[in-house]
Amino acid sequence: MSTNLEAAPATPSKPALWFGYLLTALSGVAMGMSAMMKFSQPPEVVEGFPKLGYDINLAAGIGALELTFTLLYLFPRTAMLGAVLLTAYLGGAVATHVRVYDAFSSPIIIGVLVWLGLLLRDVRLRALFPFRSPPAAVGIVRRLSFFKIILALIVVAIASFLFKVALQKPEFAVTRSETINATRTAVFERVNDLHKWEDWSPWAKLDPNVKNTFEGADSGTGAAMHWSGNDQVGEGRMTITESVPAERIKFALDFIRPFEDHSTSEFTFRPEGDKTVVTWTMMGKNNFAGRVFCTLLNMEKKLGDDFSKGLASMKSVVESADKK
Repeated sequence: MSTNLEAAPATPSKPALWFGYLLTALSGVAMGMSAMMKFSQPPEVVEGFPKLGYDINLAAGIGALELTFTLLYLFPRTAMLGAVLLTAYLGGAVATHVRVYDAFSSPIIIGVLVWLGLLLRDVRLRALFPFRSPPAAVGIVRRLSFFKIILALIVVAIASFLFKVALQKPEFAVTRSETINATRTAVFERVNDLHKWEDWSPWAKLDPNVKNTFEGADSGTGAAMHWSGNDQVGEGRMTITESVPAERIKFALDFIRPFEDHSTSEFTFRPEGDKTVVTWTMMGKNNFAGRVFCTLLNMEKKLGDDFSKGLASMKSVVESADKK
């Protein structure tokens, strides 16, 4: 008596077969590129490994495992074994990123592509899953709808994204530092006087027609600036709430447009020989909608890049003025 596993396997339809090969190729390319980056070790890998809790010296070994599992997956006779090993590897990647509150949707999506690609092109694997009731799973290839496949991918992507958002910390902090060849007093004055922000602010050049209005003290505690500009600059107000000469400055930030938000910012100035290390930090809280917005636009990275540009510009301005 034959079972559905003993029935002669059906030949996948050409659309299912080619779509399966496409998904296999996409997941293979993604994993291959990831392995190559661990071998070449560009700056983002060198900086990222310690943040994930791994020594950069382990990168090449991890890349070798990644490449080996990928090649096993791409070779037809060992595709099943490769898929199992990649699943174990990607599961570890998800756990690593979740542990440090980092983005983890990519390994989940790649894992889905790995198995979906194999499922579409290998009817033996498909016979193991109860897509339909007995007596046979032979006709399942032709019964699978591309709409169902696309819908499943969309559901997985949305679920992964929302899970990622839910696991993010409600508080955020973005910090960048720069070493400037000048005294703490010289650097401090560029931040403590809001009128001088235009010389180095990373947002000053985004809208040459931005309207800045200054209120309160000329500088230091109580000084405030209201700005209103285009969509890139938005509208808001910042107020110096604490100013300790040559040590630190704290701000209250009230954003009005493109969205309402309230955060705090701080600059610290630390001597390093005859130079100054200035550190710029922004801290705040995100509700669920804010976390969705920040995740979609990767706002923490964008804000960090803006901080780096601003500090580099400040370094140029201060050091040029110091030479005169």
